[in-house]
Amino acid sequence: MAGPFARGRQRRKDDRELGTDLWRRCYDWFARSLDRYWQVVDEAQRSGSVPQDEMNGLVNAGNVLAELLPRVRRLCVEARREHPEHGMEVPAPVSDLHRVLSRAANDLATTAQAAAMFRLGQSSLQSVGRRAEKVIAAVEEAETLRPGR
Repeated sequence: MAGPFARGRQRRKDDRELGTDLWRRCYDWFARSLDRYWQVVDEAQRSGSVPQDEMNGLVNAGNVLAELLPRVRRLCVEARREHPEHGMEVPAPVSDLHRVLSRAANDLATTAQAAAMFRLGQSSLQSVGRRAEKVIAAVEEAETLRPGR
């Protein structure tokens, strides 16, 4: 875990690159959803309620989802650079990008929920995989919509 000075430096860097409104919230929503996914995986591992081979599947899916975070950040930074924010107002030229990134964050939160349901034995690992695939597809779609393209 990062110390207070490292967290402060990161917060200032985020303010510089992402601002404090629209694009920062868009990125933070995705990051929080990813954190929630890892919390569910950690709970599953600690409880021992998931067989090891299925646990490996959850971890693998989490690793793939974690690789998306820098891509989402890059998209948000580029969008803010091209279209500086004015509060929470979405600039028209990047409204599709914002919509797709919001969908990706929502799909990631749903993936975490599917993982929690799987951990409780009320869903399947395939359900988690299908949800994760939606997140990947949304980020790939967002990359086709990025500003300056």
